[in-house]
Amino acid sequence: MGASTALWGGFSSFFSIWQICILQISPFVIAFLLGLYLATLEQKPNASIRQWVLVPYAAYILGFCLFYSLLIASGLTISRSILYHIGNLRVASGFIILFVALYLIFLNRLSVLGERHSPTVSSVLSLLIGMTFAIIYSPCITPILSEIMGLAAQRGTAIEGWFLAFFYGLGISLALGVTAVTLILLLRKRQMVRHHARLIIGICGLIVLVPALLNITGQMRHYKAFFLGFLV
Repeated sequence: MGASTALWGGFSSFFSIWQICILQISPFVIAFLLGLYLATLEQKPNASIRQWVLVPYAAYILGFCLFYSLLIASGLTISRSILYHIGNLRVASGFIILFVALYLIFLNRLSVLGERHSPTVSSVLSLLIGMTFAIIYSPCITPILSEIMGLAAQRGTAIEGWFLAFFYGLGISLALGVTAVTLILLLRKRQMVRHHARLIIGICGLIVLVPALLNITGQMRHYKAFFLGFLV
């Protein structure tokens, strides 16, 4: 298997029945990006997609793909250490997501946040969201991912498996990014959206709160099980 096959496997899974599993993260990432951009648009009416969405999303991809691939590559020493502490890491991730959600909700309500809001801050928040969502995500095992995990679990092929897992995660991330950017492009110039921007931003922030609370309380498995019920 090559990187292109792994990339396509992740990308195509987003637009298939496997989206049921990706719902663990996809609606929350989209809500985060949409809310963050609309909040920026309130402050800077001509905020560019490239500077305020694509650059932060590149940071998200880096954080997500790095941790996603490490969690898959169980044959690596560092991965085994991460997996050993995965329970605590998921709770910690919940608190980080909670912080990001509150930032989104209060960005245009507290002047101190608005004054410090910048592409750099957006990118750091996106990097954190990418890392934490990789940690809280429990993927369904597609045929391609199963093959990757087989390589990643063996010490002799763990690096190869990590490499392929990185590209598989990149495929998922690119598909998610295409969906989010398309939605932003469709909504950003609509007068109704601009008129109700603050309400929509608040709703987006509340949506991002959901995975935070699910992980802090240890209920994310029930959320996943609910959607998996549609597959069986």
